[in-house]
Amino acid sequence: MTISPEKPATQDAERLVSDEQLAATTIPVTRTATVATIGGGLGSFALVDRLRVAGLPTDEIVVVGDATSPGDAFLARCAALGLDDDSRLRSESAARLDNLWGFPGYAGHEARRTRSLRPLAQLLLEGVYGDGYRPTVGIVRDALDREARRIGWRAMTTRVPAEYLFKRSGGGYFVIVRERGELAAIRCDHVHMALGSPGPRVTPEVAAYREQFPDSTLLTTAYDDNDAALATVARRGGDVIVRGAGEAALQLLRRLTEARERHGRDLHVWHVVRSWPDGSSGRDERLGFRHQALDFPRSAYTGSLRDELAALDEPARGAATEELGAASVRPHRRDPLAAARAEGWYDAVVGEVDRLTEQDGRVSASVRLQNGKRMTVNGEHFFDAVGLDTDTAAHPLVADLVAFSPVTTNALGGLRVDEQWAVDGGASGDGRMFATGSTARGALLGPVDSFLGLQQAALSVADALAAAGVGAPLTPLRSARGWFQWIGGRSL
Repeated sequence: MTISPEKPATQDAERLVSDEQLAATTIPVTRTATVATIGGGLGSFALVDRLRVAGLPTDEIVVVGDATSPGDAFLARCAALGLDDDSRLRSESAARLDNLWGFPGYAGHEARRTRSLRPLAQLLLEGVYGDGYRPTVGIVRDALDREARRIGWRAMTTRVPAEYLFKRSGGGYFVIVRERGELAAIRCDHVHMALGSPGPRVTPEVAAYREQFPDSTLLTTAYDDNDAALATVARRGGDVIVRGAGEAALQLLRRLTEARERHGRDLHVWHVVRSWPDGSSGRDERLGFRHQALDFPRSAYTGSLRDELAALDEPARGAATEELGAASVRPHRRDPLAAARAEGWYDAVVGEVDRLTEQDGRVSASVRLQNGKRMTVNGEHFFDAVGLDTDTAAHPLVADLVAFSPVTTNALGGLRVDEQWAVDGGASGDGRMFATGSTARGALLGPVDSFLGLQQAALSVADALAAAGVGAPLTPLRSARGWFQWIGGRSL
């Protein structure tokens, strides 16, 4: 297959691939489908679950991804952060990807499993007493696995990732994968992308550090396997540096605290944050963390704030999305760092890291403080918890699509989509291209990558497909029947 190295000048000149051109490349079409969803994670699962409830059979859906379970990538990141099955997530009871009705929620599920009313009491008393109910990693995993079996998830998966996505002459798409070392094509009428983040965010100073010290093991991200690094610094003691002000940073600080207590070594933590929540350069009781129950304010999910965001133009919506979704942590009734501060082995530094270097087995961070001065912080290890990469074009498949079609990304790095999550410039004949999750960051909905955001997007995409004759609309009767099938565990 010949691919032009330059982006077509006009939409009419965009790259299209005909059946004859594909055949000439000796790439066989091994599967055909009505809908192909690329990613294979939670975003794909949310859409497939809705389509299966709508009556679309498994042989009309292909899930393109290398995971065997829809929660694999999500659970791997939980494990990297040190979250086990009993760890509480930053989510709500009704935000169930395995149950598009949201009832019964995770609280009811846990109450039944544990034979305790405590989860229901936490749910009912949220805002009045305590932190409210939050599901555990294990409960979410078990629920995903149960629903995946019920809808026939494994029968729809390729277990290999997508390498290219081409528009097909005459309409529809070709998804190119590699099966047993050879390229193969999946032909589909409609395509959906929910690729997730390309990986941990790499800042310029980290990229420069890795280029200068390619063999160094003294810098890891919050999403790397940090067990060995934590064990080493806890055993040796000394100074460590943690950068970040979100849940990932807080989890690292918690694990360092536990390691220090377990090994009894003199471990000192330097915590670098960009600013204090109140915008000042001094301390406040929240210790550099912005406290918020969820990743976004609740009204950004289903309330007035959601409508306000949708009404903004793209630049204003992007700025508001970044501000509302800035790094934050779930409120805690007890200060997890109180003992560390009281004992003098935790210090916060407010400023920007602009240079990293290594000398004599230690990493040095040059920090530009808020008052304009500079400070050098040294440590035996640098844990970077600045979050995940939000530039969806970092995925080679998306980068290729952007280069050879009218598809574009917005200021936040997501694909431009409309109110039904259809990708601007992505249509191919009667075929529609959709994107949800972080692949569509900057869309009309702010919290695109939350459980509830993925589910809301999946409902909109399924409605658009139903209007095109794919699957059935979710009428009250079909919805009620689907719920009774779900509650009874009936396979679809």
